[in-house]
Amino acid sequence: MTRIRDIAILGSTPAAYAAAYFLARQKCDVIVVKCPSLPTECPLTDWAPRELFQAPHLPKSLVELAKAEEFKTVIYFSSRLDKQAETTSRAVSGYFVSVPVLTAVLKKEAAKAGAAMLSLDLRPTILLAEDQVTLVGPGVTSKLLLNVNGSPSEALAALSQPGRTAPQSILTVAGLDVPVTRKAPATRLHALHVVELPERTELGMFFIMGNMAHLRVVSSSKASGTRAAELSTMLKTLQEGGLLGQLALGKAKGGVWYPPAGAALELEAHVAKRCLLAGTAGGFADSITGQTLAPTVQSALLAAQVALAALKNDKTQEALMHFKTSWRQAMADSLRPPSTSLQMLLPLLFVNKRILPKFTRTLMRGESI
Repeated sequence: MTRIRDIAILGSTPAAYAAAYFLARQKCDVIVVKCPSLPTECPLTDWAPRELFQAPHLPKSLVELAKAEEFKTVIYFSSRLDKQAETTSRAVSGYFVSVPVLTAVLKKEAAKAGAAMLSLDLRPTILLAEDQVTLVGPGVTSKLLLNVNGSPSEALAALSQPGRTAPQSILTVAGLDVPVTRKAPATRLHALHVVELPERTELGMFFIMGNMAHLRVVSSSKASGTRAAELSTMLKTLQEGGLLGQLALGKAKGGVWYPPAGAALELEAHVAKRCLLAGTAGGFADSITGQTLAPTVQSALLAAQVALAALKNDKTQEALMHFKTSWRQAMADSLRPPSTSLQMLLPLLFVNKRILPKFTRTLMRGESI
């Protein structure tokens, strides 16, 4: 007889394992199914606002387990590096963290809590029935499904939802992790650096975590390409400006990903028959920087709580509809794009430093500018 689990989670991201950890600790029979997907999240070293590590229902020692490094300072540079402005908060602003390490930690904690794991080479076909969901191929059957995997377009295609359209990603992010062999004296180690770029649709960022320098270019341009040229130019500029020190470029690791920035606000629905879309599958990504760690984990934990309540409700589908209310109340304001482009406002920071704190809160947490 086929085993029917309580909840299956499609994905292998921090959001997937965070939801599995929470559900397993609630004595839920949950399985995480890993499968290939489009690159929507950073595969390298990343930064996240402090709220990620303060989220309820996560391991209390997550900062230590993931070896995350805190920062309080954000430093802004003009495109020629001839102007600079910085702001430092009293409390921790955020953390630098290796995404592979964070993912492995959450996976281990979820497994210790009792979650099952399954890895697939191909994306499974999803069959939604009145009383269960089946992932064809691995033969996994569950009462409910949480899909946090890939993009909204992938998620809707997998569900065969006629008439539903998926918002297109407006951001492309190109990133690079490079070992640092000798740090530059001018570099502030525990700081997030934001760089103005000549093209107003692009934003540069870099930081150093341990002996690793991470650089990225966030672009909202619709022009074709991977932004590798812009990333290379920024790297050269920073090196010439003495901000990076000596780098082992031969050991660099790169990546390009397409976060569905703010797409959650445009997605027609996050609920299908016995299925919830969270994580990047639900379009949960910051609309300014494309940051996904905090919004995907938060959305997955909210979805897990709604799913858990739905399991105990005779009107399962009706209970799942509460996800729309819960995520909008908790996240809509932070996901909404600012009324004015931050790239356009960035040059003002060098002449009016009074707006630095507010600008930084908007950049990092999506607060209204």
